[in-house]
Amino acid sequence: MEALTTANRLTIGSTANWWPLVLCAGLVFTLVSHLGFMPLDTGDEARRALVSLEMMLSGDYITPTLHGERYFNKPPLFNWLIIASYRLFGNYSSFALRFPMLVSLLLLGLALFWFVRKEINPIVGGAAALMMLTNGRVLLYDSMLGLIEITFALVTYTAIVLVYRYDKKRSYWWLYLTTYALTAAAFLLKGLPPVAFQGLTLLGWFVYTRRTRLLFHPAHFAGIAVFLLITGAYYWTYFSRNAIPLQEVAGVLFTESAKRTGLYFGWGATLLHLITFPFELTYHFAPFTLLLVLLIRRGIGKILASHPFVAFNAVSFSSTVVIYWLSPQVYGRYLIGLMPMLFTVLAYLYYEHSSPASRGRWWVERIWLVTTIVLAVGCWAVMIHPTTRVLPGAFAKTATLFVLLSGLAWLMLRDARNRLGLTIAVLIVVRMGFNWFALPGRAVKREFYRDTAVKAARLTLGHPLYGYKTTVGDGPATDVSSFHITLTRGDILRKTSKKIPGAYYIADSASLAHESARTVAQLVLFDRHPASIVVFE
Repeated sequence: MEALTTANRLTIGSTANWWPLVLCAGLVFTLVSHLGFMPLDTGDEARRALVSLEMMLSGDYITPTLHGERYFNKPPLFNWLIIASYRLFGNYSSFALRFPMLVSLLLLGLALFWFVRKEINPIVGGAAALMMLTNGRVLLYDSMLGLIEITFALVTYTAIVLVYRYDKKRSYWWLYLTTYALTAAAFLLKGLPPVAFQGLTLLGWFVYTRRTRLLFHPAHFAGIAVFLLITGAYYWTYFSRNAIPLQEVAGVLFTESAKRTGLYFGWGATLLHLITFPFELTYHFAPFTLLLVLLIRRGIGKILASHPFVAFNAVSFSSTVVIYWLSPQVYGRYLIGLMPMLFTVLAYLYYEHSSPASRGRWWVERIWLVTTIVLAVGCWAVMIHPTTRVLPGAFAKTATLFVLLSGLAWLMLRDARNRLGLTIAVLIVVRMGFNWFALPGRAVKREFYRDTAVKAARLTLGHPLYGYKTTVGDGPATDVSSFHITLTRGDILRKTSKKIPGAYYIADSASLAHESARTVAQLVLFDRHPASIVVFE
């Protein structure tokens, strides 16, 4: 078993007391500086924004709606957080929309550092936290959008790790009451998945430690009661003001949780996913998931079992990731809540049970080094591409990236003890360059659709406006366009197939194929969807 000596570990800590502070400051700056730079994104972010806006316009904070129709897919807790952020900043900007995600992301990093520092050491804790915040999936995608998953990850990870903390103290009443309360909060964020996470975490850990009797502890039933009390309070309020069958809401929640599993896709797709899933996970959370090679060694089971907290993280990740391993249609962001456990294990193996000469680590660090050199040279490509070379300060920014990446590559060659920390620094520099050169082009595209939607809304002020849908379609107004139209007009854009005298409609050519309507204006909705504002004759 290869391990760093105590002297080496102390050297790393003593020479790097300032280094984590620099990394954290640089990371926070890159995350905050461009958080609201891009207008609203399509897909789930637009849906979260639109549902929240409609709740504010309707004054009904219990019943989520989408285009005025009841929206059952997700409970409303994240919408409440967005609404609180809108009110905090006094506007409906992209920054305000994404602020709850940013706070959740930073809290997730702090929580991960705090728990791992307490149970292992500050070096492993800092590494695990920064790996969580700077992996490719989070740093270059999810940290830019106002999505549920980061907040969900914070609540889910805290609930999972508290199982270990309170089990260690033999405080089973606190264990069950707190984790089920957090599971209830996670349920109100995303629906059924956290219930499965809670059950699999408890089952996996107590089976591993051969104490399944604790599953029948009286506190467990009290914890379930807390979960039912919290979630039941919301749904009792919901059904008291909405006379609809319980099974209608429950059916949608179940469908949302099951629609990506083998129940819908069949055995063929499921078997293929069983093979491809490890590669997908490695891709989404690279470059740190390359350290999975550290698990390929003789006696790895004993190494993980030698530290109870590491064993807990390994067991918890293995128990809960099964849900997604068996689901053929899984987006990378769904895994964010489970990655803190895996990164804890990998950071522990890197610092405590490997050395720069270890074969697996040696190859991974060479990949990191070569990639850094390629990035340092390749960043000059922005001075060739016509859309980036004309950006303000392009040469100075490119030169800055080149100097930083070259310096980090040089340090990687000289300092074999902490190339993981240097790779984290490389990723922060990459995000800096992404902010400078990749986001402006995206922002221009989104600004076009925002401005087009606002123009359409202003043309219809003083008239009722609907999205026209037929029996074979849902209408042309997407959630992105609908948000900007709704915000500009100050009323909910509903979709209907009814023709109301004097009302304006947003419709596309397919919807108008056999209709008699007078065109008021032409517009382009997201994404390059030609549409018209019409009045039916």
